Amino acid sequence: MTLQRALLFMYAETPIHPGGDTAAGAVDLPIQREVATGLPIIKGESLKGALREHFRDRLPEARWVKTFGSRPPRGGGSTRPGSLRVHEAQLVAFPVPTLEGTFSWVTSPLVRSRLARKAGLAGVQIPATGGTDPDDITCLTSRTRRDKIVLGQYVQATQHNSALQTFAEALAELALPEAVDDYLKTKLGKELCCGADGLLAAVSRDCAPIVARVQLGAEDEDGNPTKTVQHGPFYSEYLPSETLLAALLEGRPEDLAELAVLDSRVLRVGGDESIGKGLMWCRLQLGAEAGA
Repeated sequence: MTLQRALLFMYAETPIHPGGDTAAGAVDLPIQREVATGLPIIKGESLKGALREHFRDRLPEARWVKTFGSRPPRGGGSTRPGSLRVHEAQLVAFPVPTLEGTFSWVTSPLVRSRLARKAGLAGVQIPATGGTDPDDITCLTSRTRRDKIVLGQYVQATQHNSALQTFAEALAELALPEAVDDYLKTKLGKELCCGADGLLAAVSRDCAPIVARVQLGAEDEDGNPTKTVQHGPFYSEYLPSETLLAALLEGRPEDLAELAVLDSRVLRVGGDESIGKGLMWCRLQLGAEAGA
């Protein structure tokens, strides 16, 4: 089978809730995170489920099953796996409040290294970012006029880095959809910071929105609608709007050709879709075909 790879960038239009498996401290419904780094992710099975649901009524049944696999059997029986392989979506840049310019995106040497590896596997060209010492506490920035920056609750000494600026400008063109205007692309090119891996892990926890919610009762004893709290409060965590992630996809060339319609379109990912969550803009960067 001829294999082709692609890099799928996803940019959050609304807060996203890719739900975790268990509660985390006071947060009843946390988002998915890596165990080792604590960085937010969207697991491969969650992302493939979102893609599968998006194309359920957009592809003929036979093609849908061949790409995404057969429906779960009722009462036992065998299943047929799909030909599309979906890897987890890993963090590329996280939006963090700042005193200047409202917010900036933060990345890290680990994140940039991972993106470079995925891009290499997919055959997608991304500018080299240059070596960065993981122990260096100086925060690199793509802006030229700044010697300190406040990222959330952290004050960081900064240093302009031309390689990071080139990378940020190229990332804006590769990852942001056509619907995004030049303002946001220019902002990403100027407002990307590269801090230590620990800084990114910290701000991705501190600056992830946590929302208190309640569930109301449907009706009172007489059958009349009521607004009495039945369950809660419970606390949900979200990836904030403007978060950027990337995932590696593998499959037959025809699989990725089917997914190409997602380029610069919106995909719904995660839960809470009935309260306006889960919209992500997609950019699909196709690589060259490879051998079996």
